[in-house]
Amino acid sequence: MNKKNIILYFLITYSVCCYLALNRHSRTSTGTYHSEIWADKAGYNVYLPALFIYDFDATKFPEGTEKHIGYGFSLDSVSNKVITKYPYGVAFMQSPFWLIAHITSPQKDGFSMYYQKAIDFAGSFYLTLGLFFLLLTINRYRNVSISIMLSILIALSTGIFYYGIYETGMSHIYSFCCMSIILFLGLNPKKTTTHFLVMVLISALYIVIRPLNAVFLIPFILMIYLDGKLIVLKEVFKFYSPKTLIMSVLIISLLLLPQLLYYHYAYGSFVANSYQKEPFFFPSISRVIELLFSPNNGLFIYYPILLIVLIHSIFIKSNYNKLSLFLITSYILIYASWWSLSLGCSFGHRAINDILILFFIPLIVSKKRLSKFVLIALIICSLINLKFIFSYDTCLHTSMNWDFAEYKAILFGEFK
Repeated sequence: MNKKNIILYFLITYSVCCYLALNRHSRTSTGTYHSEIWADKAGYNVYLPALFIYDFDATKFPEGTEKHIGYGFSLDSVSNKVITKYPYGVAFMQSPFWLIAHITSPQKDGFSMYYQKAIDFAGSFYLTLGLFFLLLTINRYRNVSISIMLSILIALSTGIFYYGIYETGMSHIYSFCCMSIILFLGLNPKKTTTHFLVMVLISALYIVIRPLNAVFLIPFILMIYLDGKLIVLKEVFKFYSPKTLIMSVLIISLLLLPQLLYYHYAYGSFVANSYQKEPFFFPSISRVIELLFSPNNGLFIYYPILLIVLIHSIFIKSNYNKLSLFLITSYILIYASWWSLSLGCSFGHRAINDILILFFIPLIVSKKRLSKFVLIALIICSLINLKFIFSYDTCLHTSMNWDFAEYKAILFGEFK
């Protein structure tokens, strides 16, 4: 694919994604659970209005703001501080689109319609960018047609499409985009110092978006740079020099500094636990089973393609099978320990979308022809997802105690 075609196809894809995201929210009023800045999404985004409009002074926010945005952050009336438990990475990635909205909006409040739509443009952009880097990565091993088809089916059979079009303010589409770039750089056989520093930059951003991402990113990075069949260890030292080390530390420090400064502002310490009232529990067998198979966002119930890919990878001789096993085991143990097994209102167990494409690596790098079984599975899972998405109302309301009635009603019910 030449550069002109890539740019053209990127713009076309981005336009389509923007249309879908804007159309999805065309009848959405601000201050509702369907809006782009609401609850968790407002908590991620609040850094921007706090910085550019309200000087991080809670008293300057309009009265009733907390209720209007679904209590995604709090305004401390005693200390006059803006308190959010979410990291600033999503706001950082949204900032170019938000600033354009801020310049053009007749209402400079940070939450009116222009700001809401800016989030759709942001989510659509990072969905498109992530898909193109995924496409370029697959294209190293397969032809263009297969690469395009695989990229689209991976997005549709997981939650990537949903979080790039429907829930554009959540962190997952931004994590997906970063991981796609990291994957592209990591699997590039022609590594340079520039590649290395860009990977440091995107990796730091990926962690700033969601600090827990580091648990899954580090094993992947180590495998890329320590796996003898990809890059022998001595080649890593081609990038290691005092200058490269200083640059790496500087990049990481610059991206971490705003978060540390915010923690000091909000909690009085540069290192703080912003999730203080959200505990961990022992990951018992019953919690693991509920995490995987519950009608309330069970991991394999809503993303069955993940289970299929994991089983299929067993039959593919790949150095990445061990990585897949480590990632899925780590993910299950971590989130089976978290107090909220379902992660609240979401389409499926949403956090898996931050790392989902890593499970497709054995399939991507395989020299074997794409099997009909995997292709059919991807298509079927994509169709099921699309039906579910277009019949789904953002949250599950009655899926408790292994009651699949709501799940069946959504899957086999009317489109909304």
